[in-house]
Amino acid sequence: MSSKGVLLFCFDTDSCAYHKMAERCVELIHKNLALPITMVTNPQTRKRFRPGIDVQFITHTNETGNTRGGHQWHNLDRCEAYRLSPYDTTLLMDIDYLPFTDNLLQYMDLCDDFLIHDKIHDLTGKNLYDFQRRSIIPMLWATVIVFRKTKRSQSIFEMVKYVKKHYRHFCNMYRIDMRNFRNDYAFTIALNQINGNTKQCFLPGKLPTLPAAAKVKEINEHGVVFVYDQTMISATHNQDVHVIDKEMYRV
Repeated sequence: MSSKGVLLFCFDTDSCAYHKMAERCVELIHKNLALPITMVTNPQTRKRFRPGIDVQFITHTNETGNTRGGHQWHNLDRCEAYRLSPYDTTLLMDIDYLPFTDNLLQYMDLCDDFLIHDKIHDLTGKNLYDFQRRSIIPMLWATVIVFRKTKRSQSIFEMVKYVKKHYRHFCNMYRIDMRNFRNDYAFTIALNQINGNTKQCFLPGKLPTLPAAAKVKEINEHGVVFVYDQTMISATHNQDVHVIDKEMYRV
């Protein structure tokens, strides 16, 4: 019988306690997805997790050097997911993706060996994510990926490593104006290089996202309460949410 599980990467920075965000994500995975969880983290971050958290830890010394908005951004190790995952079928998620539903379970049994989102849904309704003019290649969203242990999947992750090593070259090639390393573009480029004329299958639907302009005020068992444009107070309900705002977890 093939194994299935969730793989998460979590590395605290000087400015953000990402482990607290990961703990919230883990709670929701256990509640709504009921899948085993493997957490990749460094020794410093691992010590900060609450005792008894129900995950399997993999201790990993992460790469450093990337930044976003002037802060450390430890996002350089996602290309190691294929090598580190102990599962035959892996749900690879960002820790700021909160699964308030069991929707992701339906993709764990599909025959496709690599699935990623190609569309995003701005939960503020303002359609703030329009990156068409920022590159000549439509950007994919690496927040949630489902992959199986196949030669093709392995090739994709190996290509992401290559893209990361030569990221500036690929930014010039695809006219990408976001020059700090982004997994979204790295996986986009890798799939473009690997697939050739083969059509890529994507995760159905759109990635539900609260942009950074939506300030999170509360996360409860049913959803996220947020303020947008200083006046609009709203909340999600029984809706998976990718939360960009990290102010709740700032050090």
